[in-house]
Amino acid sequence: MVDNRTLLKEIISVSMIAIGWGILPSLAVGMLLGLLSMNTATLLDTRFIILIGFVAQFLGAYLMWQRHKSQLQMIKFSTKVAFKTCVLGSLIGLSAVLINWGIITLLGGYKLIFNYQWSYLPVFFLFLIGYTIQAIAEELICRGYLMGYWLKKKRVVFAFLTNSILYVFLHVVNAGFDVYAALSLFLFSVLMSEIRLISGNIWLCSAINAAWHFSEGIIFGTVVSGFPAIRLFITSTPTSNTQWLNGGVFGIERGAISIMLLILLIMIVVRLHKHHLKSLPQQLG
Repeated sequence: MVDNRTLLKEIISVSMIAIGWGILPSLAVGMLLGLLSMNTATLLDTRFIILIGFVAQFLGAYLMWQRHKSQLQMIKFSTKVAFKTCVLGSLIGLSAVLINWGIITLLGGYKLIFNYQWSYLPVFFLFLIGYTIQAIAEELICRGYLMGYWLKKKRVVFAFLTNSILYVFLHVVNAGFDVYAALSLFLFSVLMSEIRLISGNIWLCSAINAAWHFSEGIIFGTVVSGFPAIRLFITSTPTSNTQWLNGGVFGIERGAISIMLLILLIMIVVRLHKHHLKSLPQQLG
């Protein structure tokens, strides 16, 4: 039986390793964005800095992959990508954001401007790749390494809590971060953890994560977790200072609609897969 002091040391040690893989790129991007005024930064500047962040996260994910590729069973990351899994995840992520954004828009939270041009197509694919890299990096660190470590130890609650707290922590430097943003991020991480547990890999989570944030910033033109929107298709300009509706500076994820939607999705996943979740102790054993 592991005593509390030993367990605490183990939690700190494993969490610090995960933070080391994830926090440095996030801090670098946050500090770079902080150097710019949100009112004067040009669209080109915004794109450039966000792309720098994607490159940093790619390097972080690649180095982590090299370090832990012998532990693929633990982190549940396979180079054999299931196309159907990625399509399903993308549809789930896109649909969730569409519902969230649609409700806010119907309630008068956004004024819409449609601004797509064919010249934006290269930028569209560039950011599609970028958000995919970002999602894989986040899932490798949180639902892969950290969650996988505790699942291997048969500590399901620790697996959920530690990776979700880390996921929140990776966003603390983002503009507009507060307790409501933290709650939304925590719930999103719990949802991804459920899906990782049920699917047995991080590809479905990565696809949902990528589509979720890509559609927020690129398609629907909203702020993404405190990062400026690129707005290649639609510009969604907040019509109200009421942050409970549109999320304020942090963006759509911070709003009450998003929080309620995440709670609903968590409950739906539990309901649909309750038999699978009940059998986890035997599976992990």
